[in-house]
Amino acid sequence: MRTTVVLGGLLCAVPLASVAAEPMAPLAADPVVVTATRTARTADETLASVTVITAEEIERSQAVDVLELLRFHAGVDIGRNGGFGQNASIFLRGTESNHTLVLLDGVRINPGTIGGPALQFIDPAAIERIEIVRGPRSALYGSDAIGGVIQIFTRRGAAGTSVRAAGGAGSDDTREASVGLHRRSGSWRVGVDASTFRTDGFPTRRESALDRGFRNATASAYAGFDAGAFDIELSHWQAQGRAEYVDFLLVPLDQNFDNAVTAATLKANPAPAWSTTLKVSRMRDELRQNQSSDFLRTRRNVLDWQNDVQTGNHLFTVGALLSRERAATLSFGSAFHVTTDQEAVYVQDQWSFGRYRVLAALRHTDDKSFGGHSTGELAFGYEIGPRARVHASFATGFRAPDATDRFGPGGNPDLEPERSRNAEVGWRFRPTPEHTFSLAAFNNDIDNLITFVDPDGFENPLPGRNENLEEARVRGLEATHTWTGTRWIVETSIVAQSPENRATGRTLPRRARRHLSLRGSYRTGPLTLGGALLAASERRDSDFNDILLPGYAVVNLFGEYELRRNLVLSARLENALDKDYVLASGFNTPGRALFLNVRYALQASD
Repeated sequence: MRTTVVLGGLLCAVPLASVAAEPMAPLAADPVVVTATRTARTADETLASVTVITAEEIERSQAVDVLELLRFHAGVDIGRNGGFGQNASIFLRGTESNHTLVLLDGVRINPGTIGGPALQFIDPAAIERIEIVRGPRSALYGSDAIGGVIQIFTRRGAAGTSVRAAGGAGSDDTREASVGLHRRSGSWRVGVDASTFRTDGFPTRRESALDRGFRNATASAYAGFDAGAFDIELSHWQAQGRAEYVDFLLVPLDQNFDNAVTAATLKANPAPAWSTTLKVSRMRDELRQNQSSDFLRTRRNVLDWQNDVQTGNHLFTVGALLSRERAATLSFGSAFHVTTDQEAVYVQDQWSFGRYRVLAALRHTDDKSFGGHSTGELAFGYEIGPRARVHASFATGFRAPDATDRFGPGGNPDLEPERSRNAEVGWRFRPTPEHTFSLAAFNNDIDNLITFVDPDGFENPLPGRNENLEEARVRGLEATHTWTGTRWIVETSIVAQSPENRATGRTLPRRARRHLSLRGSYRTGPLTLGGALLAASERRDSDFNDILLPGYAVVNLFGEYELRRNLVLSARLENALDKDYVLASGFNTPGRALFLNVRYALQASD
């Protein structure tokens, strides 16, 4: 369906928080963040740079995948090879695309084969909230958390019965539908969400005129029982579908994907000051090429045991982890099947006294592929007064070589982990209930970066082989401002950074030196208007060419109208100015596109 409408008087900003039927309170509650410390802390208490994307923002955005939600937030750069369902990369705070750890309900979903997690296959319809923690978190999570951690939380129901349903259509013959049913009564809770999305898409390559579509079916379910002394929950999330694309010879191809996370979580309180959580999980990430026998597959089983003990002003977190990962691939006739075992222990102390907060964390990971590696973090915070707080931290991180690094083309089983050292200072200031300012400066030095040695460019290293040769440094400054009124909220973020390859002096590819985003919403009666402005400076395309991707600015607009209680009609105009911009050389991005959606939600208490 191709439709044209005029949405007048919209703000150039995307919604940041829920706007209820009544005017918004002058100051929204400080969101609770779990990811930064593995314990519940408000964002103001956390000695890190954090962002929370709420359920209300997710719904109003009408985003098709998680990448569309993330790209409008500070510190996030996106590289994308075309439209919906196409290969994409996320660069958090200027680090590499495989330097961001992504969790789904506490379960690592980064694949063991190559690259970062397949965020392009995660439908936001079943997501409750997203937490973004910028800066290394290897002291708690181990490998991959050099740039930070993104955790995605699926929906959970409140007390009583909640029902929701939504459906929509838009440009490029796009159609989507979702339903959800949750019930919490007494000790029991249960819920299920399901969604489907399909689009004919647009040409992914600039040299091609062939539309390439995308299909995605997602389901999420859980059941839990709270017996007081203990709580147990079983959960499952799964996404399946097909993504069409063209190769570098412009031959039309398609592949099927199947991603899933299954977990059993047991929580107990053996003593008043002691809580313990045992999570057993299984993750699956699989791609299968339909025009050949090529495939990528990761299956990972993990047991994670966490204990939190409060003693006076100290909150101690102590845990252990066992992991077995099986990674397999067949690509252009080259194949491997690799099993990797990991054992880890971690400890953290959060200490509060007066206006001071201190965090110290240490983790040792024993990876059977390269041996042991220890990481740590030390952070200090001070409340200058009731309206301001400063913090400083130093943390180390690492990324273990994946199976493709060790056994794929150019594989080297003797590779060492990539290592990082990050220093950060931050300031948060709330002069009035309506205004919040934050500022963070950071420096991240990364050593032992894995690179493929070109036999024609080097004399001594082994030809055609991965080596730990590169070094990078990312320095940056992030500034955000949130302005909250009775009916509106606006957030501005500005990032200036210098992601540099220290061996060559060149800027790391697909990372902008300057990044601006402006998001906001305004409500009057049953009508809400808003949108988002994103601007980024020029970027290098790749280490393998000298192409400069030009800077760009893109505007998305949205509006929604409450037709009646619990029934809302919404519209989103993507790339409202119809700008032609590039996120990866040779690949298209969406032009102006309109999407219409209607949703129904009912919450009934017992």
